[in-house]
Amino acid sequence: MSGKLIVNDEVFADIALAALQKVDDVIRQERKGAFSGLSRLLTGKFASKINVEKSEGEDAPGTVSFDLRLVVTYGVIIPDVAQKVRDAVIKDVTTLTGYNVDRVDIVVERLVHPEEVPSEE
Repeated sequence: MSGKLIVNDEVFADIALAALQKVDDVIRQERKGAFSGLSRLLTGKFASKINVEKSEGEDAPGTVSFDLRLVVTYGVIIPDVAQKVRDAVIKDVTTLTGYNVDRVDIVVERLVHPEEVPSEE
């Protein structure tokens, strides 16, 4: 049986977001302890943003590239966090979709100090 498989950009963005949530020190939906207030921070000035570019292959899965704009906690070693993010995104996208990841560009847009985190009430 033959046919073409196309994965929408939104699916890649969802996979990348889920991969980000596995990496410590990236502002994400759920954190424990002192950072529990970050659950609301995926909107507004604390948002991490994901842009996707993809190209479809003729007979095989295509390739996909990511532009990730991250918010990270102050005091982390930024190159280490960036590599963990890159590895997580590549692994999850390749495993779940079969697409090859061409590149994962990362821009750290903001550092968040623990005292900037709003408390949940």
